[in-house]
Amino acid sequence: MKIKKKLIFLILFVLVLSSSLLLVKESSGKSVVVYNVSVIIRGKNSEIWSRIKAGMEQASSEMNVNLRFISLLEENNAMEQKNILEREMNSDIDAIIISPADYNELSSLIENINKKIPIVLFESTIDTKQDIPYISCDNYELGKSLAEEVIRNGNSRSNIAIVKSDLSCSSTKERYDGFIEEISKSKNTYELIEMPLDDSKLYNKIRTLIDENRTKAIVSFDPSLLESIGKAKKYVINNSEIKHNIELYGTGCTSTIISLIEENIISSISMQNEFNVGYLSIKSAVLKIEGKKNSDKINITSTLINSRNMYSKENQKMLFPIIR
Repeated sequence: MKIKKKLIFLILFVLVLSSSLLLVKESSGKSVVVYNVSVIIRGKNSEIWSRIKAGMEQASSEMNVNLRFISLLEENNAMEQKNILEREMNSDIDAIIISPADYNELSSLIENINKKIPIVLFESTIDTKQDIPYISCDNYELGKSLAEEVIRNGNSRSNIAIVKSDLSCSSTKERYDGFIEEISKSKNTYELIEMPLDDSKLYNKIRTLIDENRTKAIVSFDPSLLESIGKAKKYVINNSEIKHNIELYGTGCTSTIISLIEENIISSISMQNEFNVGYLSIKSAVLKIEGKKNSDKINITSTLINSRNMYSKENQKMLFPIIR
C-alpha cells in the first residue's frame, strides 16, 4: 500500500514538473520587441524639458522603448539639429522624435528622413505637406489666452513690454502672433525690448524699467529668460525702496518659475500639459513604427496658472506630474 502511494506521488510530481517546464519554455519563447527611438530637443537638457522627458520615460517603460534623449549645445541651433538628424538617420534606430528649431530650414531634411524612418514632431513643427504626426497644444490660442490674462488683470490703457524672441521656431512665433493679435484689440500699447543675458546687465535693465515706470508689464515667450527676469525683478524689489511694481508674464515652466509665481513675482504663465506631450509623442512613434492608424495632429490641453489657481487639482497635475 505504501509503495502504491509513493508511486502515485512520484507520477504527480513528474506531471507537475513537466507542466512547469513547458510553461517556462513557452514563456521564454516569446520575444519582447524593443524599439530604439531618438528624441532631439531644440535646446539644452535643462529643467525646461523635464516634464516632457518624464512623460516620454513613462511611455517608454510601458511600450518597451529604448529612449535616447539628445540635447543641443546651443539653444535653437538648426544647424546642430541637422547634423544630429543625419547622424541618427544612419544609426540603428526605429524612429526619430524632434522639436524643430526652425520652421523652414529643417523641412526638407525631415521630409526626406520621414520617407525612410518614422518621424514625429513635438512642441514645434515644420513647413510640410507630408502626414507627419505633430503633438502640441494650440500655441496661437496659448498666446491669445496670455494676452487676455494681461488685460483681465487691469491693463486696459497700459504699455506692455514684449521681450524679443527668436521666431524661427513655430511654437514661439505662434504664441507671439496670438498674443499680439489679442493685445492689439485692446487700448494697450506695446513695444519690443531686448533683454541682456548677463545677470548684472539684466538687473540694471529691470531696475531701469521699474524706475522709469513707463511699462506696466513684461511678457516673455522664452522660459529661460522668464526665469532670469523673474529672479532679477525679485532682487530689485528686495534690495531697493521701490514703491511701485511691474507685472511679469510668460510661457513654460520650471521649479524656479513656480516659486516666483507663489511669491507673486511672476503674475501668470500659460503652459501646455508637457507630460502629456512627451507621453503621446512616444505613443505616436510606436504606432507609426508598427504601421497602425495615427493622428496627424494631436492637440494637448493648455492653461493659465497664477498664484490663485496653481494649487487646484488639475493644475497640480500639470505642474507636478506623478510618475508611475
